[in-house]
Amino acid sequence: MARRKAQINSLFRCTVVCLMLIAAVEYFKYATRIHYEWFHCTPMVEPIGTSDSSVVMVSSRGGPSCDKRGEFKTIVKRISRDFEPNLEHLSFCIKENDELPAVHYPIGENKGAPGYIAYAGYDRDLELVKELCADTPIYHF
Repeated sequence: MARRKAQINSLFRCTVVCLMLIAAVEYFKYATRIHYEWFHCTPMVEPIGTSDSSVVMVSSRGGPSCDKRGEFKTIVKRISRDFEPNLEHLSFCIKENDELPAVHYPIGENKGAPGYIAYAGYDRDLELVKELCADTPIYHF
C-alpha cells in the first residue's frame, strides 16, 4: 500500500508540473498576442492609382525587433499571399531606404520611415509599376 501511495504522489507531482508548463506557454502566447507589434513586423498595404488598379504599395512597421531583415521578409510574404500568380502574372519591385541603419525602429509611437517599400501589381498595370519602380529592378512571378 505504501508503494501505491508513493506512485500516486509522484503522478500528482508530474501532473502539476506539466500543467504549470502548459500554463506558462499559454501565458506567453497571450502576452505576445497582446504585444504583437513588439515582436513582429506588421505589413502596411496602400492601394495606388484608380479603384480598378491592382497596384499596391507595401511597407512594414513594428517594434524594436522589427529590423530591415524582418521588414523584407514581411513584405515578400504579404506580396506572395495577396497576389495569385496563377490568375495573372505579377510584377513587383522592392526599394531600400539606404539612409536607415539595419536596426532603426525606436521604442515608442513614432516608428520612423520604413526600411523597404515595395510596389506590386498584376501585369495589366505594368506601366504604373514601371513608373513607380523607376531605377529599381522589377521582378515577375
